[in-house]
Amino acid sequence: MKPWLVRSSSFLLTASLVFPVFSAHAQTPNASNQAVSNNSQVGGAMLAAASKVKLSKEDAVTLAQKLVPTKGLELTNVSFRSSDPWRPFPEWSFSWGKKVANSEDVELSYSVSIHANTGEVTAYSRYDRGASNLPYAKRISYEDARKQAENFLAKYNAGKAEQTRLYVRDMPAPKTPLNTDTAYSFRFVRVVDGMLFPDNSADITVNSAGSVIGYSLTWNDVTFEKPSKVISPEEAEKQMTAQANARLSYLIPWEKGGEERTKPTLAYQNPFTFYIDAADGSALTTASLIPRSQVKEPAPVSPKALPARHSGKALSQDEAIKVASDTFDLDKYELRSANYNEKDYRGNRPIWNLEYGEKDNRNGGFAYVSIDAGTGDIYAYNKDIRPLKSSEGSTKKVSTDKLQEKAIETVRKWTPTLANQLYLVDRSQEDADQGDSDRYSITFQRYLDGIAAASGTASLTFDTKSGELLSYYAEIGSETYPAKPGKHLSEQEAISAWKGEIETEAVYVLTPLSTEDRKKMEALPSYLPKRTAKLVYRATTTPFEQAYFYDAVTGEWRSQSTGKVINLHRPAPSDLEGHPVEKELLLMYEYDALSLIDGKIMPQKQITRGEMIEMLMISLNNGRYYPMYSAERKNTYSDVANGSRYFSAVEAAVDRGLLEKNLSKLNPDEPINREELADMIVRALGYNKLADYSSMFQSNLTDIANTKHRGAIVIATTLGIMTSDKQAFKPTATVSRADAATTFTRFLEKRGNQDSQPVTYQAKYE
Repeated sequence: MKPWLVRSSSFLLTASLVFPVFSAHAQTPNASNQAVSNNSQVGGAMLAAASKVKLSKEDAVTLAQKLVPTKGLELTNVSFRSSDPWRPFPEWSFSWGKKVANSEDVELSYSVSIHANTGEVTAYSRYDRGASNLPYAKRISYEDARKQAENFLAKYNAGKAEQTRLYVRDMPAPKTPLNTDTAYSFRFVRVVDGMLFPDNSADITVNSAGSVIGYSLTWNDVTFEKPSKVISPEEAEKQMTAQANARLSYLIPWEKGGEERTKPTLAYQNPFTFYIDAADGSALTTASLIPRSQVKEPAPVSPKALPARHSGKALSQDEAIKVASDTFDLDKYELRSANYNEKDYRGNRPIWNLEYGEKDNRNGGFAYVSIDAGTGDIYAYNKDIRPLKSSEGSTKKVSTDKLQEKAIETVRKWTPTLANQLYLVDRSQEDADQGDSDRYSITFQRYLDGIAAASGTASLTFDTKSGELLSYYAEIGSETYPAKPGKHLSEQEAISAWKGEIETEAVYVLTPLSTEDRKKMEALPSYLPKRTAKLVYRATTTPFEQAYFYDAVTGEWRSQSTGKVINLHRPAPSDLEGHPVEKELLLMYEYDALSLIDGKIMPQKQITRGEMIEMLMISLNNGRYYPMYSAERKNTYSDVANGSRYFSAVEAAVDRGLLEKNLSKLNPDEPINREELADMIVRALGYNKLADYSSMFQSNLTDIANTKHRGAIVIATTLGIMTSDKQAFKPTATVSRADAATTFTRFLEKRGNQDSQPVTYQAKYE
């Protein structure tokens, strides 16, 4: 017999043992489990916990079955979970499934959780193996999906539907999906006395076929503070603007690589990331709800540059080992390996990496030290210390102030050349929960002339009881910075720009747990602290599909992911309304493959080779942008250099086999002709090998016999992706934007069902 599994107040059961009415199997909880050999004791504990709720297992499964067409499905799991801090209500959970015939693969499955006191549906999920076979043309729209989500909530949890409203301010309007394997997410936020409470919500996911495939309820028993006087939204916005503090920082977009990562951009990030107290208009931190005035300004470890630990010729291996032994207590260790890296990632510096092991290897202990060969700076140090020396005896802890002083002195001593660039950033309020731990971490951030650098940190971790330093790590990054920042927009100009993109709204937010509550939760996992919520004002920014920042030099909005200039408010083309292919052209414009010219899309304008490649690559990456290549990537074509708008799309197309490598030029700004477009489309569908056997295909087209891509033309026209004029294909004719948009939409439709509806060709053998 398998041992019972129990975690905290959760009981996951083998239904065939505990509930003989059903045939089910136990599931292992995601969190850590404790195996218990005495099954009767755990079963008794479960029954005791379940006996305290209002709904029996039979009542709950009856409610759950309302969401599940159980015919042909097997009940595979039954579980009960009592309240805990992370799911503050008791739940019955049930799972049903159906396997593919003669296989272990799941064909259809459902999971439903029921509030064990109220009978509300608290969670739901559905998996249908056949959902991906939906034709692309039959996918539902965002608006239709929204209606399905609203109907689901109203039908299965009417009470919560009345207490919530759909919240979309924090999510951009979703783009038209480029495949059927997509889903729409909706968040219905709790509303209390007309105010939002974003910490509680019902979250619903709808797939492209219009089926709800996910639902989760987050709901707390909360006491809502009601201030006697609440400032107006206008006053809150005034205070928000007055207390905003825009600060320059250097940024490197996440996807930049190679040389591009060495060129930071001077930027202003969102200066409105704080709350306004709805009672008195004071500014509060978002993590701990304390006055921002209590947060200390970043302070340098040293007000001036300190002399290096070593100067002159780079340290030899023996010299580096001596530096390590002079600096650290390594008597119980012996050197196992020494590695020299001339350009280490921590600042592109020459580094010695020394690894040590315990001399007798009794406990498998180790020590690790990294030393700058040029300056003698310590970049890393840690030892395997298990258990902590302070785990026994006194429970008294070293104060955080003392540990911060020790951290500052350590940085000055070990990494002096960076001491004037590393600043202690006050995170004491945000990291207050560290006070209950046996370890405490302190982080320093790199600043240059008061501007936060794109990279560069020092992190130290201490034993909170003994004060012993457990680990040390420092790095500065390999990017280069100007001696002084160049001409840039002012802080006030940045605040004005960001103000144009914010909306101030009143919300309730959960107040932080007290230290006493944290300790009780740690000691007693089933302990449920009483929660309160405070009324504040917050500023939400214009939603966009990517995080963005304000370029401090140009005043443009840029993507934090790619660094590209973005338009937060896409204007509608002025010449599309009523156009026969309006929908198709808007799709390409939506993904930036087409740009406006004087506010117009110009449907009859010839589409360029680069524009078509860009759109195809976006579609092949499921709507995401193609890979970003570093400066080390050698351009395939002489006229598409690294830095060109089309470089990444073109190189990705080369890697995917959409373009021929043996051409010297691509001419991306020239119009694409119909034959080239047919070839790209067929390659994107994966039929390029088939197209090579062009002599196998019959065709009534009279003008393709001598074309280079006859096979691709026949496939593209047979599939209906590209059309012909009676018996003429016109392979050298250019393609208008309107025709390209139509072709692209047909390509998406055929790609969506090419697996479920394979295309057959009539072949002839000569």
